[in-house]
Amino acid sequence: MSLLELNDVSVHYGRIQALHGLTFTVEEGEVVSLIGANGAGKTTTMKTISGLLSPSSGNITFQGEDITKVKPHLRPGLGICQAPEGRGVFPGMTVRENLGMGAFGRKDKAGIDEDYDRVFELFPRLKERESQLGGTMSGGEQQMVAIARALMARPKLLLLDEPSMGLAPQYIRQIFKIIKEINAQGTTILLVEQNANQALSRSHRAFVLETGSITRAGTGRELKADPAIKEAYLGVA
Repeated sequence: MSLLELNDVSVHYGRIQALHGLTFTVEEGEVVSLIGANGAGKTTTMKTISGLLSPSSGNITFQGEDITKVKPHLRPGLGICQAPEGRGVFPGMTVRENLGMGAFGRKDKAGIDEDYDRVFELFPRLKERESQLGGTMSGGEQQMVAIARALMARPKLLLLDEPSMGLAPQYIRQIFKIIKEINAQGTTILLVEQNANQALSRSHRAFVLETGSITRAGTGRELKADPAIKEAYLGVA
């Protein structure tokens, strides 16, 4: 049984079809990447898994249970949490308060304290700045807050949507190093990322999306070596 399964999922924005019968799985313990150009349907896929969009056909299962019609605010309680594109940091709240929003639905104070310690160990810069307002932080620091906030919900599946977008190279390297560590600690990750080189280097498996359909699939290593992928996404002719 796969952790996550999308079975023939289609999604429409009004009359426009954004996803065309998407079928793929994410196994427990994996890092799986979705790569593709702007408008390929990557963020739509993530929003559908999070429940922010409803499939017009097909279904989604998580840990063997059909979650297609589960409301989005209930999905974190099932173990699905997202660090969204654009980060979504609360600008007038401190780093610690932002992180606390990730644990909003939890009642286990001891466990929450443990998770503050965990994310501060993963992101030492956030520990240094836990009293700083989110809106005054750099883009890289805000991305750290977004990922750490999602981890505070103790996800079984962490959805990361464009974690490197707009970041300086040193932050990109740091974020992907942390992604690898989060996975090594046991969290399964579904990653949407335009930096295909970084994504494929750290993925067990990956799928290429083009205009809402999967056109290629394989291990990260296989796709990274594919001449067509090199030319289209890695800048290698």
